[in-house]
Amino acid sequence: MFKGKRVVVLGAARSGIAAAQVLLASGAEVILTDITPLHQMPEAERVALQNMNIRLVTGSHPPALLQGTDLIVKNPGISPNIEFLAAARAMNIKWISELELAWLVTEAELVAVTGTNGKTTTTALLGEIFSCGPRPSAVGGNIGVPLTEVSFGKSREWILIAEVSSFQLEDCYQLHPRVAVFTNITPDHLDRHGTMENYIAAKLRLVQNQTEADYVVVNMDDPVLSALNLGRGKRVGYSLSPSAGADCYADEDWFYWRGEKIAPVAELKIPGRHNRQNALAAVAAAKVMDLPAETIRRGLAAFAGVEHRLEFVGEYRGIRFYNDSKATNPESTRIALNSFARKVVLLAGGYDKGADFRALAGLFRDKVRLLVAYGATGEKMVRQLAQGGFTEAVLAEDLAGAFSRATERARPGDIVLLSPACASWDQYKNFEERGRHFKSLVAGWRDKV
Repeated sequence: MFKGKRVVVLGAARSGIAAAQVLLASGAEVILTDITPLHQMPEAERVALQNMNIRLVTGSHPPALLQGTDLIVKNPGISPNIEFLAAARAMNIKWISELELAWLVTEAELVAVTGTNGKTTTTALLGEIFSCGPRPSAVGGNIGVPLTEVSFGKSREWILIAEVSSFQLEDCYQLHPRVAVFTNITPDHLDRHGTMENYIAAKLRLVQNQTEADYVVVNMDDPVLSALNLGRGKRVGYSLSPSAGADCYADEDWFYWRGEKIAPVAELKIPGRHNRQNALAAVAAAKVMDLPAETIRRGLAAFAGVEHRLEFVGEYRGIRFYNDSKATNPESTRIALNSFARKVVLLAGGYDKGADFRALAGLFRDKVRLLVAYGATGEKMVRQLAQGGFTEAVLAEDLAGAFSRATERARPGDIVLLSPACASWDQYKNFEERGRHFKSLVAGWRDKV
């Protein structure tokens, strides 16, 4: 498919490196361009790129690279409106995402998970469940492992479980999951997509190639999803209520699939109503892929959770610390706050994706003893919450300052929760880096007290 083709990989990082490696193995001539100068890249990326048989252009995206180019593989974080892509559009040069490339180089069956919240946990949980089954499986995508790293050359015997984002789906045209899972849809990434309609349209690209032989697993408790036409796949619903008419549901402390008991809810180690929904999504996807109840139960019971998603960091001097750095939008923070029975000391803020925080004011009055807001969005967050009647807030310049102010005011019995409700890009490369910094701050504070 790519043999003899000239392909430009736009954007390095782990997904760009993985895409370049797969293209090389497929016989393509590869050029990789990244806006970051080579000497400023992390050492692991720099060494990997220098050891590859590709043309490397860093520090800019020169449109001259497009001469003779057959295809572009674009990093999902790069805006489609940059000059380089405008020039490609004028030259009728197509671009695809690394996710699409991963699909084109595999024969494996794909279970793909999308939505605004719950994608990572549901994907990781499905990975645990399928690892208990008879078929070989691998997890990748937006969860931190590029799908091309695990998809290339896999036979149809394999099952790939992928978390997929709206940014990735924008540039997918042939992607065809056997099972498409939708967790929920709430406003997010409006700075990129512009409107809610555009955001939803990007998500729906997941099902554009499905047929009547495929499945689409849908959260029936989500009002947006319930009203959408989700393509031609067999619609499989899940709900926390047995009265909703769902195929998969919770009732009397058990998870059920069409009347069959699957597992006790109490065996699920991760807390919160939203995680019960994630578990139901995973059960439904596993069942349509023919896994038996005992296998699914074993996977549910073994799953310990996901780093940076309501991750318990430790308890010191009677104060419990939780890392929810994956909460990059207001709805994620709403879910996190509803997972705790008592008020918390909340650290929130970061890069502004155009979110409106006023609707959170009522929940904050009920669930937040003190908000320490920081970063590029801190002042906006405090101002909008005050308009809704929540005023128990202070400002800090960055996460370290916010942590210091939070621990100064925290007392035994408190929960200190990092759940930013914003992206990390104002001060961090990604939410993982932000979460690791928070955990290092907790460790440093622990060693001092």
